[in-house]
Amino acid sequence: MAIFHMNFSNISAGKGRSAIASASYRSGEKLHSDMEGKNYFYARDIMPETYILAPNNAPDWVTNREKLWNEVEAVDRKSNSRYAKEFNVALPVELTEKQQKELLLEYVKNTFVNEGMVADISIHRDHPENPHAHVMLTNRPFNSDGTWGLKSKTQYIKDEKGNQLLTKSGFPKQRKIWLVDWDKKGKVEQWRKEWSKSVNRVFEQKNMPDRISEKTLNEQGIDGVATQHVGVNGQRPEREKFNQLALENRKHKAQQKNVDEKIHNERRIQTLQNHLSFSEKRSVSQLSKELQTFVSLENLDEKKRMLFNWKNSLLIKQAVGEDISKQMFTINQQEQSLEKANDLLDKVVDRTIKSIYPDVDIEQTTVAERRELIKETDSEKTIFSGQELKDRLAMIRTDILNKEILSFTKRPYVSWLVLENQEERTKDYMTEILAQKGYKFADIDRSKGSILRNFNDEEQDILKRGIKDLQATNEIKNVVRIQYSGVLKKTFPDMDIDNVTMVDREKIYTAIVYFNPELKQLSKQEVDELKDNRFCCKVLNLLSNKVE
Repeated sequence: MAIFHMNFSNISAGKGRSAIASASYRSGEKLHSDMEGKNYFYARDIMPETYILAPNNAPDWVTNREKLWNEVEAVDRKSNSRYAKEFNVALPVELTEKQQKELLLEYVKNTFVNEGMVADISIHRDHPENPHAHVMLTNRPFNSDGTWGLKSKTQYIKDEKGNQLLTKSGFPKQRKIWLVDWDKKGKVEQWRKEWSKSVNRVFEQKNMPDRISEKTLNEQGIDGVATQHVGVNGQRPEREKFNQLALENRKHKAQQKNVDEKIHNERRIQTLQNHLSFSEKRSVSQLSKELQTFVSLENLDEKKRMLFNWKNSLLIKQAVGEDISKQMFTINQQEQSLEKANDLLDKVVDRTIKSIYPDVDIEQTTVAERRELIKETDSEKTIFSGQELKDRLAMIRTDILNKEILSFTKRPYVSWLVLENQEERTKDYMTEILAQKGYKFADIDRSKGSILRNFNDEEQDILKRGIKDLQATNEIKNVVRIQYSGVLKKTFPDMDIDNVTMVDREKIYTAIVYFNPELKQLSKQEVDELKDNRFCCKVLNLLSNKVE
């Protein structure tokens, strides 16, 4: 599970700390202290990964760790001098070691180095479950000529006539003016927030559901005790025990919240409940148990999204060789129950629409549009009419299309196959009805829909809904086709896109978004590096037949 752990502190002479000793301990290198005249060395079984990043105006010697921190201690000689800021941060275990490193280096460069700090970075991997980094940051900026600059300056306070003001003791009045804002109130909170945003941005680019937050549980609206960073020291058992109690406490509170939400959902669904038969209410109760959520329009939409994301991530794991059979069995069961629940609520929605919105032409609206209309009616406790009803339906249509497009372009894997399977099922169902009268599916277009008059009311409703759903599906497919082609052409300009099937385009698109989110044109060396990854290897073998 993704966690947020980030602590800031100062390394200062006033606390008896040494910049050289701190750098030696974190880097695992033997360093000599000029000020103390002795060496520091802390042996480590696994050597840390170390880097020094510097701003453009810094002198070349800052990349020498021993020289850097000796210079820092030489320029700041006061008994209370602060040599450096330091932060330690937990690296996301959900990412590979290379991804962790790239994430950290980019964050440090953008947040600190570009602001004028030198950053001494040490990544510790002594324990696989606890990858973390220590970063020491210089407190003093550099001048344009590479010499040390001032952190602050003294400003004497004068009156309107320019005369120096004095204190009661007769000393000149003065104030400290900071030349950098690194000690400004709220700066640490800003840095912590930037780390959270950087991690979540990588998670989103790689279609991972995990997210972290620098906010407290209370700020996130979570009622419970915060867990502690476990770490690997002697207090680990106590912290693990504390965390277990904290999670149990949060679980009990979440269970109470779920009960409250179920009561709330029970009240909110009254619009539909009024049109449920006794047998349908029993079905709703049974399906709620199977889906482990109260069957309502909102909850079914959320359940569909969760299953889609879960299945999407599992298929990617399968592509790199993981066994997902047990999870897929559970998903298939949930999808079957979800389909039954959706079919049931669709019938109830149509019945409700006819009752409270007799002016709505069911033939000219899709099931999704009617569901959204009922949800908004129930949410706002208002039955719309006249122009307001027309405007509301128009907004619903636009919103549905935007959501569908977004779901494809952000979570593309197997989306095209799912869409085509839905389209095929709709056509097969319509074809069965048409065949009863000796018609074929193509006869609908040839007759411009006039053949529908030869069917009874129920059959006409099914055929008209199918036509409407197919039109919406075709609209989405056109947008997705443009999205895939644009990304593929940008990354592989020599690809013969016209000879690539949509399913293959989607596989290539998924690999690009996951491993090359910047959409840069890949060189031969970069393509060779990607071949080390099994999932990419499959995609690149596919590409070999498509790129000249």
